[in-house]
Amino acid sequence: MTLLDDNRADDRVDAVSSAALTGDDATRLAVSPDQKDAGSENATEEVDQREPLAAQIRPALAVALSTSAAAMVVGGIFGSWSARAFGVAAAGVGAGWALYCARSDRPALRQAAFPAVVLAIAALSLVGAQGGPGALPTLVGDAIDAGRAIRPPVPFDPGWRVLILLVLGTVSFGATVVAIDYQRPRLGVLVPLPLVALASITQPDSEQFIAGVGAFLPVLAALGVVFGGTAQTRDLDRGFEVKRLVRGAIAAVPILGLLVALNSSSALFPEPRFDPDDQPQKPRAQPLSAAQDRVLFEVRTESGLTGPWRVGALDVYADGAWLIPGFSRERLAKIGDDGAISPLRAADPQLEVNVTVRDLGDSAVAPILAGTTNVTADHELRLDPRSLTLRVPTGRVAASTAYRLRLPAYPTAAELEAVTALPGEEFADQLAIPRPPAEIARLIAAAPPNRWKQLDALRQELLNKVTAKGAGTPVPIAPGKVVQLITGQGTGTPFEIVAAEAMLARWVGVPSRIGFGFDGLNLEGDVFTVRPKNSAQWLEVWFEGFGWVPLIGSPKKAAASLDSDPNARFNPTIEVSDDVAVDVYLPFELEDLTLFYEQVRDALLRAAPVAVVVGAWWIAWPFAIKAHRRTRRRRWAANRGPRVQIAVEYAEFRDAAIDLGVGDLYDTPIEYLDKVRDDAEHREFAWLVVRSLYGDLLDTATADDVAAAETMGSSLRRRLGAGQTVEARLLGWVSRASLDQPYTTEIPGAVRVFRGRLGRAVRVVRRVAQPAMRALRPLARAVAIIVPFPASRRRLRAFSSRRNPIGART
Repeated sequence: MTLLDDNRADDRVDAVSSAALTGDDATRLAVSPDQKDAGSENATEEVDQREPLAAQIRPALAVALSTSAAAMVVGGIFGSWSARAFGVAAAGVGAGWALYCARSDRPALRQAAFPAVVLAIAALSLVGAQGGPGALPTLVGDAIDAGRAIRPPVPFDPGWRVLILLVLGTVSFGATVVAIDYQRPRLGVLVPLPLVALASITQPDSEQFIAGVGAFLPVLAALGVVFGGTAQTRDLDRGFEVKRLVRGAIAAVPILGLLVALNSSSALFPEPRFDPDDQPQKPRAQPLSAAQDRVLFEVRTESGLTGPWRVGALDVYADGAWLIPGFSRERLAKIGDDGAISPLRAADPQLEVNVTVRDLGDSAVAPILAGTTNVTADHELRLDPRSLTLRVPTGRVAASTAYRLRLPAYPTAAELEAVTALPGEEFADQLAIPRPPAEIARLIAAAPPNRWKQLDALRQELLNKVTAKGAGTPVPIAPGKVVQLITGQGTGTPFEIVAAEAMLARWVGVPSRIGFGFDGLNLEGDVFTVRPKNSAQWLEVWFEGFGWVPLIGSPKKAAASLDSDPNARFNPTIEVSDDVAVDVYLPFELEDLTLFYEQVRDALLRAAPVAVVVGAWWIAWPFAIKAHRRTRRRRWAANRGPRVQIAVEYAEFRDAAIDLGVGDLYDTPIEYLDKVRDDAEHREFAWLVVRSLYGDLLDTATADDVAAAETMGSSLRRRLGAGQTVEARLLGWVSRASLDQPYTTEIPGAVRVFRGRLGRAVRVVRRVAQPAMRALRPLARAVAIIVPFPASRRRLRAFSSRRNPIGART
């Protein structure tokens, strides 16, 4: 026998008396006197048989609190109380809409509208942001890109408002539906908790304690709300509830103290033994064509300095590749109130350069000049002692950030030539390089015995012989490639040329690295600007007493290119090489060499989204049709009295059983009682239907009886589904069984109505087509005479002689 789920939503079935159904002389369903009076006076008024509002508010509130815990942790990723506020609002929106659906007469339609509702709210949250709601896709994409590029705390860009509202709102909505519709409040509270665990992994140090408390307290409150509404505690008085609340608050104090202690001891967020960020990494270059042309920063100075503006350096050479050194936020040095960052040449005359940031994108690094001794800024900046770059502690460099750089003039060649001190052991990484090839060793031996002169001679040899070609994308470079470049046997990209210079410097004993950033200024009006087109790479070398000194050189020759590469940077000091390149255009037809299976695969991939949508619609349309059928049936029965309304409710119950494959289609309500175990609610519903259709309630059924039928029918459908497996329930939702063969055909059905409308449309088409067919009869007779085939002639003559060829009944 099929089992019914015993977890009833409430005791609403008690409103129907079992004794009234089993007694032979009973003529009414037992209801309260107030209900009888109301039913007699307003028999046709709609009776609200939904669950009490208080019973539904409690699980919705519990889920909202649990989702708020996730919102507090997610907001910690941004380090923003605004983000937490948006998350809590999203939790309220999702839970509130689910509660509204549960109280609605058409819950399925309201639930289906939730994605549009939450998307509309998310779009409204962008009012006031740059671009407004119309720029929603762009803002969301920018927010995601920033989240990938910036370590937490991530800036709370407008696009994150949309994402938080969509994600947390959907989680809250789904969990509340589980808690109310499926009457699983505890499961509803658990649904948002995996999001809490996931978001806690990426908490910055400054937000870990707030995240722990923000996750603990709402979940504790949610559990209190859930367990406070159980059957064991539902009848307790308010005084007991207050006492329990006070005891819970007192018990939470030592738990919070333990949480503080665990956070202080790094037990909840232990320090990692291996930090992947603190290891040398390959640089990730962005093509200039992919960069949006904009003003990155403005420069005001009377010093005549035009750069280079350093934003990073490659100073680790390993396995033939130049790498960015490891980064650790703990090693960032705070800049004092006096702005001093380096004592080297701080007593020499200083040049002043004022920088104003306009749009550095998601960069956390502010441009700096080599040799800077003093920095004063209107925003907090810190110094990375390894790369000697300026960084903001968290997030990105904000637009309009202004700071002043003070530095001495760059040293001259004579000053560098006079340096004789050797670098210390702290420059081991900046001197690490394989042994030079024989050709390089001979060039070093032939150079003057001075480190600066040796470096200068090798650089000049390289720049005179090498031919520049291509863009400055970082690539591995081996010592053999340096030999090719310095002997003029091949071309090199700007990066390869600078990397070769850095390797030559290390071979002569000079610490070196590759600086990257921007070089040069653009005069726009009365302001000097720097744009992405000013991007550059250059050699930096270290000399005692001067620190890191930038050396910028240009090769004498460049190869002519047959393409217009937007990434190639034009330098007027570079001459075209001796090789002559001529563009010759020959017209010819391009053959498509794509393999057939690749063409088929591409076609299938293009058609896959359409196929998925069509397949999903084909699978899910019975669910929507059945919801429409229920609404249409009830509307149809509302004008035909209580007796028909009761019959509709029972038909809905039996149709749900048909979709689940439970019982026999042709069983009467009383016979169907034997298909399930003894159940008081089912028995009362069956007798109510029989008495209303054939018995003593045939002419006396009232709105109260209709309300009881709606209540019991809804409860039985839910419990019948809950008694089946999950797979059976899913198949029941999309089953077409009750559409193809419903329990009764005496009430409207959605499929039958559709077919009826389709039939009427066909008849209209027939009436329109008949005049045209009559006009074609003479032509048909002529064709029948001309065509030599007898069989064709007979068919055409028969066709031309028919009075009503379309729509004739056979």
